[in-house]
Amino acid sequence: MRRPKLIMISHTHWDREWYYTFDKFRYRLVRCLDAVLDILSRDRRFHSFTLDGQVAPLDDYLELRPERAEEVRRRVREGRLIIGPWYVQPDEFLVGEESLVRNLLYGRLRGSEYGRVMRVGYLPDTFGHTAQLPQILRGFN
Repeated sequence: MRRPKLIMISHTHWDREWYYTFDKFRYRLVRCLDAVLDILSRDRRFHSFTLDGQVAPLDDYLELRPERAEEVRRRVREGRLIIGPWYVQPDEFLVGEESLVRNLLYGRLRGSEYGRVMRVGYLPDTFGHTAQLPQILRGFN
């Protein structure tokens, strides 16, 4: 009998502000991304880390850790720190379709400044999808 192959995808779901303040969440973000970057730099077996489909956490992180900007860009270019395509994780039922399009546009633009942007419409914290999401995502092929 063949042994099943297990694939684990390390990622986070990051809320900029939810049950804590923005500053408290950002403090936790710095600790999290410091640890992720340290692991990526010392262990090649740790293939990659997915930053839950957004780019904004990198902007928040680098406001406090500007000395790590080149390292962040290097990991993104290598495909080991996977970002985007959204700027922030949208709640699809609280915003209109135009907001989703602009979020993707800005996320891809800002993300490309770091390196490459994931080509997956990754939404780990959604309560369903708007009917137009397939059309919107197709427009970004």
